[in-house]
Amino acid sequence: MLAQAIGDMLPVILAIALTPLQIIGMVLVLGGPNARAAGPALLAGWLVALAAVTAVAIILIEMASEGGRSASPFIPWLRIALGLLLFWAALRLWSTRPRGDEEPPTPKWLASFGEAAPARAFMLGGMLCVANPKIIALVLAGMTSLGYLPLTSGQIATVAVLFVLLGSAPVIALAIAHAAGGDGMAARLQTLKTFLLRNNNVILMVVFAILGVSVFGKGLAGLGQ
Repeated sequence: MLAQAIGDMLPVILAIALTPLQIIGMVLVLGGPNARAAGPALLAGWLVALAAVTAVAIILIEMASEGGRSASPFIPWLRIALGLLLFWAALRLWSTRPRGDEEPPTPKWLASFGEAAPARAFMLGGMLCVANPKIIALVLAGMTSLGYLPLTSGQIATVAVLFVLLGSAPVIALAIAHAAGGDGMAARLQTLKTFLLRNNNVILMVVFAILGVSVFGKGLAGLGQ
């Protein structure tokens, strides 16, 4: 059952992992003067916030399933609504994508990450999750799978931990790579930041469109059960 739960959530996990915003935030922090302390602090803030959002989503799905795996009629409709929301987000991202070869500027609120002290970096890491409606929608879409599986409380906790860690894999990898590579990582981090800023909308558009098809299709299938 654990393998099935994680398998059902893999598209959502991939979508969260590939969302560029938290990766850009980590790159900016690691390029700042407080990188050694602020990088792990931002990672901790992100992990805590993603775990909290995941826990709230699990509680909501448990309530919708009436405390069991009864596959409440609410869940298919929730999946359909989330699928449509992801389609809309994909279209909006495509229509607002940067055009031409000019490098897009770093948003002012993101640029401040580079100067963040550890305490502020922790807060910013949390805000990258809880203040991002896309992340919240993705977590909720992923947790809908739990409404169909007879998992124990321990298994649900294991799924939640794996969900958070796998969805955070790129941010974790950046923190580890910086700790291992030190100052030699600076040029590579700058290249990564430029790539992500230039292709942010296109990356998310592709991810959201594919995920929207998956979530919407599962919702339609659930209506017939």
